[in-house]
Amino acid sequence: MLLLVRTIDSFLITYAALVYTSIITLSLIGVEALDVYVALSVILFFVAAELTPTFSPRNSRKKAILEVVLLAIFAVIVIERVIGILT
Repeated sequence: MLLLVRTIDSFLITYAALVYTSIITLSLIGVEALDVYVALSVILFFVAAELTPTFSPRNSRKKAILEVVLLAIFAVIVIERVIGILT
């Protein structure tokens, strides 16, 4: 049980640090588009998930569902951007 808590804690700390750093950096360079922040947060979720130890089988299923939802959100953002560029 203690190892599971450490795994989740290390994931949350890693993800929070990555998102915090990216938000500060994007705001310093003047990015105002919300979709950029959301897309980067989705990418950082996948990075944090790969950098931290594996989850328990129960939490892995929850993480897999969340990954599918986040991937769909990312795909919508990319498709909107591509359509905006092409039109």
